[in-house]
Amino acid sequence: MARPGPILIVDDEESIRKSLEGVLSDEGYSCVLASNGADALSRLESLRPSLVILDIWMPGMDGIETLRRMKDLQPDTPVIMMSGHATISTAIKATKIGASDFIEKPLELDVVLNAIRRALGTQDADRSPAEGDLAGTLDLRSAEGMPELQPLVFRSQKMPGALIPQRTLAHSAVLYGQGLHSGRKSGLIFEPLGPDSGIHFVGVSDNRAVPAHLDFVESTGYATTIRLGTTHVATIEHVMSALNAYGVGNLLIKCNGEVPVLDGSSVEFCSLFEEIGFENQIGDWHGILVKEPVRIDAGKASIRLEPCDAFEIDYTLEYPAPVGKQHFVFRLDDPATYRKEIAPARTFGFARDIGQLQRQGLALGGRFDNFVLFGEEGPINDALRFPDEPVRHKIMDMIGDLYLLGRRLQARVVAHMTGHTQNISVLKKIRDLM
Repeated sequence: MARPGPILIVDDEESIRKSLEGVLSDEGYSCVLASNGADALSRLESLRPSLVILDIWMPGMDGIETLRRMKDLQPDTPVIMMSGHATISTAIKATKIGASDFIEKPLELDVVLNAIRRALGTQDADRSPAEGDLAGTLDLRSAEGMPELQPLVFRSQKMPGALIPQRTLAHSAVLYGQGLHSGRKSGLIFEPLGPDSGIHFVGVSDNRAVPAHLDFVESTGYATTIRLGTTHVATIEHVMSALNAYGVGNLLIKCNGEVPVLDGSSVEFCSLFEEIGFENQIGDWHGILVKEPVRIDAGKASIRLEPCDAFEIDYTLEYPAPVGKQHFVFRLDDPATYRKEIAPARTFGFARDIGQLQRQGLALGGRFDNFVLFGEEGPINDALRFPDEPVRHKIMDMIGDLYLLGRRLQARVVAHMTGHTQNISVLKKIRDLM
């Protein structure tokens, strides 16, 4: 070895840590394992590792922030970053901070070993991440500690409805996937927040968080996108829908530009939330009580809000065959019913529209396993999960969009052929009443 000390492998996935350890041990390297950034930093001084192999997407302290702190403590220790869900801008950031190399998952043995040899100086560098090859996307900035938050929801809770316990997730978690419209590999890191914080999105190791709030909605074309300065996050409606259903109102979500589409529904978010659990918090949090009718009309699309003792959506959808006219009524009383009746409903589209969407730079991540594609005779890529799956998906989207005032509506919503634009428009009318 060119340097003394073991190789420190840092990854939140035990299978990755163990696999790397086995492979590297066979090659004569000694290894030490860490499951998160904090654990790795605590071991750094005593270990004096010859090399660190560090995952980017980890709960708690993500890999970019861990890298920055490692370089502060031991600037000469080489660090190889790895991820299967990083954007090019993340690789640029890692190399600027001091990463010696960047490798993609799923890991290939020869690639890993060559990267290690280059980092340790035991072979000539035949490949290095050149910034010129990675340029063309926004840079990610590292931050000190928690990003600045804007708890808009808790500054004034007008039109107070039922009192609901504040809630966050029990602990951090990571979820991987791919953006539906960007087509890029993506992922989410969920971080619990304290009471009176609200829901915020932030780039990996960024220092500018954008609230999941109506005031920051940038666009609603085919998906709901929020923005604050250079921080923008697209396709937030599915995760917001699940958060609304489970009553989570305080959360930090780290994301690389677009929420992953997963299977086109919100059911995987439900599974993750139930797996890691919730923490109820002290503090007042009221629903939004609609006391008078509110209505918007936009051609064939319309939404009418009526006073109600709960949150109920009555949705009618009308498309040409094979979808036809569909009608469904859903009352959001408990997460279990949402998970069973609404969460599995997937994004849908029509074969005749795909070419036009992709020419507009949309649906680039659409695959046969993350949305329902309708041809002239019916779905052409998979069986429907419900006979009326499209209308249920519209309700799922609406539950997410209508959560962008940070509180659950207490109203009956009667909707016809609406999308994200109309959902946001009716929220603006409610905001004007506050």
